[in-house]
Formats: sequence, structure tokens, C-alpha cells
Amino acid sequence: MVLHCLDGSCVAEASAVLPADSALVRFGEGWFETLRIERGRAMFLEAHRTRLHRSVQAAGYDSHQPLQLFDATAAALVAAHRERSSSDEETPTIGRLRILVTPRDSGGWSALGRCEPYAPPMEAYRSGLRVSIASLSHPQSGRIGKSASYHWSRYAQREVEARGADEALLAREGVLIEAASAALLWREGGQWYTSEGHGELPSVTLAELRQAGINIGAGVLRETALPRLQALCLVSALRLVVAVREVDALSLPEATVEAQSLRKLLLARHDA
Repeated sequence: MVLHCLDGSCVAEASAVLPADSALVRFGEGWFETLRIERGRAMFLEAHRTRLHRSVQAAGYDSHQPLQLFDATAAALVAAHRERSSSDEETPTIGRLRILVTPRDSGGWSALGRCEPYAPPMEAYRSGLRVSIASLSHPQSGRIGKSASYHWSRYAQREVEARGADEALLAREGVLIEAASAALLWREGGQWYTSEGHGELPSVTLAELRQAGINIGAGVLRETALPRLQALCLVSALRLVVAVREVDALSLPEATVEAQSLRKLLLARHDA
């Protein structure tokens, strides 16, 4: 069952509507965070909160009220999901939590939250993903945070799905920067790397892997370097870490075991 929350209070779906004077409605301005609920708690909640704080402040706003609304929305939806999971054996304990905040012309902020059951992509975990490089150049918009203006990502994703791929990779001038909904993590010469400093969105989950002790360097992944990779993975809040088996018909080395180890590390960090 899908749960909804408006400005910190759980509401019926019909009432989960942003006001017409919100900046999201008027200009597409707002920020959101997507979190995985695992074992009754939102994974890495404080890190997602910190990223939201930085995004809002970078846009020139005071982050106090949006963070208050974020906190209240997260608490209400996690509690509601936990209660429903404990009372309904058919409801998965894993959830997808998404919270969006947006300023209003009349002053103040609004927050809209949604929580629903989440089924991890078990087939992708077992065999890896087929990805494709989108024709759309990466917009380098990560520096403004996880913006609600997400059209570029959705456009790229629909384009590659039409080709039969699972996920879009975004490149600029021959450099792969991130996926439509994930950060890139690759291994070359025995070392893990990720893209940094190219306008990508800072990844909460990648930061948690580093905190867990994984040595991840800052690198540049050129399209021409794909045949040399020892592993390529996508990292995100919901799927955590999933291996890539193919990029535009180029087969990559098997990395599902390594991806599984990294997922286990993240889950262990969540449980600690």
C-alpha cells in the first residue's frame, strides 16, 4: 500500500497535493531525496538530510524550515510503513521513501512525501544490468543538488529503454559521468574509482562505502576505456550496488559477486 504525507502529516492520496504557489508548480524548483527503508529504518537518513541541507543552502535559501518538514515527513512515513509491515505479513519490510521540498511564493515551504513497498531487483543482482549511453549530453546539474527538475534523466532513460537497455549512462565529451539514477563505480588496475568534479550529483551511498572502508579514488571514465575495465557497477540508494554486464553490446567482466559483497557491507553498516 502506498502512503502519503503532506507537510509532516500522513494524508489520503487525494490530499497529497502541492499548493499552486509552490516553486515546483511555477518553476520546477524543488529538491528531493529517495531513501530505502530497511528493517524499519531509513538507510543513511542523516546523510540524505545533510545533502538536502547543502542543496537548499546552495540555492540561497535558509534550510531550517525545509529540514524540519523533511524530518517530520520521514518520521511519519517510516513509522507508518513499520506499523503496516508488522501488521501485514504480505507487505515487504523494504520500502521506497521519497521526500520533496519546495519553497512557496506566499512564504514558507511545502513538503510532499511518498512511501511504498520496494522489491529489490533480484534478477539484476544475479546477472547484472545491460546499459546504454544516451545521446543526451550530461547537463552537469549535480552541483544544484537532487533537483526536482529531473527531465534530462527521464528523457535519457526512456531513450535507452527503447533500445532494450535497463539503464542510461550519461556522458559529456566522451567522458561517462553518471547513470540516469545512479553513480558510477568502476575497477581498473585493481583500484575502485568513481567520477568526481564533472557536475555529477554527490552520492550518499558511495560516501557510505568509503566510510565502510572501501578505497574509492576519483577518476575519469572515458568511453574508450570501457574495454579495459575489470568491473563496472551502479550505486544508488534503493538498489545499493548492482553490477553492469554490458554497455551497448560490449560485454564486461563478471562483477555480480563484488556487487553483492558491497551490498552486504552497506546493509551491515545500516545495522551497526
